[in-house]
Amino acid sequence: MLEGIRLSLWPRGIANNRGLTFAPVAKFTTIRILLPLSCENDWEVESMDVKTAFLNGTLEERIYMEVPEGIAILVKKNANTYQPPMACQLIKAIYGLKQSPRAWYGRIPTFLQAHHLTRSDYDPSLFINYKKQVIPLLYVDDLLLAAPTKELIGWIRNKLHNEFELTDLGPLRNLLGLEIERNRGERTLHLSQSQYVQKILCIHRLERCNPSPTPADPHIRLERPSPEFEATAEARRQYQSAVGSLMYAMLGSGPDISYAVSKVSQFNCNPTQHTGRL
Repeated sequence: MLEGIRLSLWPRGIANNRGLTFAPVAKFTTIRILLPLSCENDWEVESMDVKTAFLNGTLEERIYMEVPEGIAILVKKNANTYQPPMACQLIKAIYGLKQSPRAWYGRIPTFLQAHHLTRSDYDPSLFINYKKQVIPLLYVDDLLLAAPTKELIGWIRNKLHNEFELTDLGPLRNLLGLEIERNRGERTLHLSQSQYVQKILCIHRLERCNPSPTPADPHIRLERPSPEFEATAEARRQYQSAVGSLMYAMLGSGPDISYAVSKVSQFNCNPTQHTGRL
């Protein structure tokens, strides 16, 4: 016997070509600055996750969608006659809608600024309350909270809980693939992406490759292919996926591979079997 049914409504976002579609994303530079500063000053750093964040957004445009199958409205009450409506007007943002990330980013800054948090000119996802020294950092639906004391963390956490449904993740240990180890007694911080690197090695079937003592082999010189050579679409896709994965690792915790990544990225349009050897 069924006790309940859970349904999800998703619009055909691919057919919607209007409106702004970006989401708030913190810069890795901001994360790499904020974490060491918090460590040096022995601040509290905790993380939170906003549940169904995009459902909190308010749409600025008038958007209609096709009626889902099985939906009908009563047109003649006495005759008990139903017919499907012509269209549905969306009153709030929902997942699958291109405007939903932008609508969420319109909601959360308004809330934070109402509680005297100033948005950074350098990074629009960074907010600062200069009086209380509370710093929230937003990455889509993930929140990093930094403050000198647990009481101040509790102050902003309670404000957020009163407005949104959130999950408290406690002291920061993982963020966007970054593994964070902190020794508060010695005020040291260690960032790594070992799990992420192992994952991309498995994806590209390189988990058994030998480690290298340097980010790039100085004896290898990459050359452009001959004009007659043209890589297949699948080869380009795999190569570009590998380079993009390396770029994310470079931005997160591996600036030492920047030169090697910049060199191999020059062959994204037409890679050969030799361009990945660097």
